[in-house]
Amino acid sequence: MATGVLVCAAWYYTILAGFYVLYCPVLYLMFIKHILYRKVVDVLFSLWELYPVALFQWCCNTELHHYGDHVNPDETTIIVMNHRTRVDWNYVWIALYHATQKRERNTDCTCKDKNIKKPELKRDLFNVITRGKSKIKFVLKDEIKTVPGMGWIMQLNYFLYVKRNWQQDEVSMTQFVDYYKRLRYHHQVVLFPEGTDLSEDNRRRSEKFALSRQLPNFEFVLHPRTTGWAVLCSRLRTSGLASVYDVTVAYDAPAQTEMDLLHGKMPKHVHFHFKRYDIDDLPYEEEELRTWLQDRWKEKNASLERFHKDGSFIDFPLNAAPKIQEPRPLGVAKLAFVFWTVIDVLFIFWLYYSVLFKFWVIYHTLLFILVTKYFGGFHNIQYRILDKINIR
Repeated sequence: MATGVLVCAAWYYTILAGFYVLYCPVLYLMFIKHILYRKVVDVLFSLWELYPVALFQWCCNTELHHYGDHVNPDETTIIVMNHRTRVDWNYVWIALYHATQKRERNTDCTCKDKNIKKPELKRDLFNVITRGKSKIKFVLKDEIKTVPGMGWIMQLNYFLYVKRNWQQDEVSMTQFVDYYKRLRYHHQVVLFPEGTDLSEDNRRRSEKFALSRQLPNFEFVLHPRTTGWAVLCSRLRTSGLASVYDVTVAYDAPAQTEMDLLHGKMPKHVHFHFKRYDIDDLPYEEEELRTWLQDRWKEKNASLERFHKDGSFIDFPLNAAPKIQEPRPLGVAKLAFVFWTVIDVLFIFWLYYSVLFKFWVIYHTLLFILVTKYFGGFHNIQYRILDKINIR
C-alpha cells in the first residue's frame, strides 16, 4: 500500500506544482497572443505526459507491450479504445509514448492500403519539443474539469468535455472542432466510446442494453455509444482528419479504480494493440459510421477473448496476430521526470517561504473555481477569444 500512496501522491503533487508554477503564469498570454499561448501550453502538457511514463515504468517497473501500428505524430487522428478500468488514461500516456513514432516509410503499418499520403510538414521549435505537430486531446466527462489542478490544466489545454446531454454536447463538440480548425492545428483526439469502465455493475447494464436492442452480448467490452463518435468523425473530416486508430488495451492484473492504485494494486504488464485505418477507408454517412464502430467492437471483444486465452491479439484485416513492436528508450522520459522533480521542489520551497506565492496560489485557486462555475471553464473563454480576434 505504501508504494501506491507514494505513486499517487507524487503524481497529483506534480500536477498541482506544474499548474501553479508553470501554467498560471502562461495563462495571461491567452489574452495577449493567443496562438503563442496555444503552443506554449501544449508544450507544457507534452512535457507532463512524460512524467507518468517515467513514474510507472522507471519507478514502478511497469512493462508496456505495444502491438500493431505506430501512430504518426504529424497527422490529425481519432484514437478510439476500450475503457477497461477507471485509470486507463494513466497508461495511455505510456502507450502513446512508445507508439507515437515518425516513420519515413510506412513499412510497419498493417493496413490494407499501404499508399498512405504523408505530406512533408515543416516543424517549428514547439513541434520539435513535443515530438510532432499533433497534440493529444481527450474527450472527458464534464465533471473532471472541476478537479483542482488536473481539471484546470485540461481546461487550459482545451480538452473536449461532454455532459451526456446531446444538445449541449453537440455545441461543445462543434466549438472544439471549429477552434482547432481555425488554428489549423493537428491533434490526436482520444475517445472512450463506451463512456465508462468495465466494472461488474457496468457490465450488467451493458448486458441489459444488449438484450433490449437484440445486440450480441460482450464479455470483455461494453457496447459503445456511437452518436458522439459518428458526429465527431464527420466534423473532423472537414478539418484534415487523416486516420482513425482502433486501440485495444489489456492488463495482467488491472487496477479497476483509483483506490486500487492507492492500495498498490498496479499491473506489471500492460498490452496495447494499435490498428490504423485510413480515413478514406471509413464510410461518410453517420449511420454507417455507427455501424463501423460497432463492428470494430465485435472484433475487439473477440480479440480480447483470444488474448485472455493464449496471450495474443487478432489483426482482423490480416487474420493474424499483430506485430510486436520494440519499446522506445526511456531516456527522454527520465529527463522530464528530473525536470518535474525540480518544479516540485520549487513549489514547496516558494509555498513555505514566500507570502507572495501563497497569495498567488489562493488567487488562482479562487479564479479557476469562479471561472468554472460561471463561465463553464477556460476552454469556453478561449473559444470566445478566438472569435474576437477573428481567425479564419
